[in-house]
Amino acid sequence: MEQSSLHSARSLSPLVRSALEQLLGRALGDNEEISVRAYQPHEAPSLAQQRAIAGELRQYFAKIDPKSKDISESEQEEILDEAIRSVRPGYRSTR
Repeated sequence: MEQSSLHSARSLSPLVRSALEQLLGRALGDNEEISVRAYQPHEAPSLAQQRAIAGELRQYFAKIDPKSKDISESEQEEILDEAIRSVRPGYRSTR
């Protein structure tokens, strides 16, 4: 079962903030957000599975690549940012 939470550094108690700074090995800025996620690790896919997935992705991208030739790079970036924000509302592009 996966659990995650997002916290503003400025709203953390001094004890929690200190513990997080020790884990990170640096001080937190008041304007930073901290994401915490707990999950059960799983086995990595086998090499054969990784190769099969990579092959499927190559086929998929080869199929859609011609359809994107008329879309500018900046518009492609905007589309990707919009897609990421749809699943991660707090996402901010670093570009």
